[in-house]
Amino acid sequence: MSTSDNTHLITVPGQREALVPPSPARIRALRRHLIEAIRDLVKARRPDRLVQRRTVEPTGFRAAVVTESCGHCRGSCCMAGGTHAFLDERTMARVHAEQPDLTARQVIRAYIGSVAPLAYRDSCLFHGPSGCTLARPLRAELCNSYYCNGLLDFLNAPADGTKTITIETHAGDRRVMTSGMSPVETAAGSPT
Repeated sequence: MSTSDNTHLITVPGQREALVPPSPARIRALRRHLIEAIRDLVKARRPDRLVQRRTVEPTGFRAAVVTESCGHCRGSCCMAGGTHAFLDERTMARVHAEQPDLTARQVIRAYIGSVAPLAYRDSCLFHGPSGCTLARPLRAELCNSYYCNGLLDFLNAPADGTKTITIETHAGDRRVMTSGMSPVETAAGSPT
């Protein structure tokens, strides 16, 4: 939502769970889920039809705004990822198509090795303090393509020369970002 000619307000959900080490039981559940997804891929009659096209990522200032907004929210959307991370036979089909030399064991090892050492309580196992610990090519397409309503509004708005972005969580925590600043230099503001 534009608040003036050069300012845009983005409202993001914001989650507040604590960071905890993932339990061995959650990691075992992920391993079982991956084995099942790979088995489903092997059983598929036309695995090539399962491969999903990758979503085009924003670039430039819009990419920086997405990164900063998701970081400020701390991944509310990731909370639904649990021990499955939305990974399924379609993800496994894409991983296999892009890296055909990897064995099933190597794929499982790549996922287990990417689990966040500290993840948000009851969230996706890859949901660490700096965002997703899973490389984009290994993520479920849902994770690569999902944007909350606040970000969707921003991304769907025409590029209008907005210079300042205010990112606000539903709890009122604010950050201000200008087009000349890198995401790390973002200034924290106070709730209004």
